Amino acid sequence: MPISVTQILGTDSLSGSRLVLNDNFNIVASEINAIENYFNPTAGTITNLNDVRTEALRVGLNTVLLDINAAVFDILTTVRINNGDLRLNNGGLVRNDIDPLVLNDLNVISPYSIGSTGAVPPYTMERVGNSDIATPLNLELHEGLIGQEIFFVYSQATTGEVIIQGFSGNPLILPGGTTVTLDAQGQTAHFVCVDDGTGNGDWYLVGGVGYTIA
Repeated sequence: MPISVTQILGTDSLSGSRLVLNDNFNIVASEINAIENYFNPTAGTITNLNDVRTEALRVGLNTVLLDINAAVFDILTTVRINNGDLRLNNGGLVRNDIDPLVLNDLNVISPYSIGSTGAVPPYTMERVGNSDIATPLNLELHEGLIGQEIFFVYSQATTGEVIIQGFSGNPLILPGGTTVTLDAQGQTAHFVCVDDGTGNGDWYLVGGVGYTIA
């Protein structure tokens, strides 16, 4: 709310206005102290606010991590929910985390690693294909984050084999085999990374269409 101070006119005596000047300074100092209960200019922090209302919010200086305005709500960094649920009321969850590269015999060299040591597979959806009938395309799936999902979709009108296997030391958990093969458009394989009981993740095949296990 606005503050009020007493105006000193040019015809007023400065010595006679000493009490007014002091009162004005006290009013300003009191208001600054009240503001500094919330704003710390030294630390550059804002605390203890009960209500914040604004048209836009941006977090991050050189690199924007959160951008909220009338047009978008963009989170541009990792989001972690350590306690509680993520609830979608009257809405849906849309995942568009597709590898822009189609993994096929023209784009990658077999065997091709998905993820790497110390870096989990980066995409939820991998489109695959193989036009080389004589030579399978081998994809090696590295360890993921517990709870992570990955889908392989044979998206091309070819019939060469795409063989999905675990990277060395991290085999896939499959009934009756160690590899999953896709070899026709429309076939899919859906994996989920499950805790092995020691804090490490194993990939389990939990769904798909038309795949074969060997």
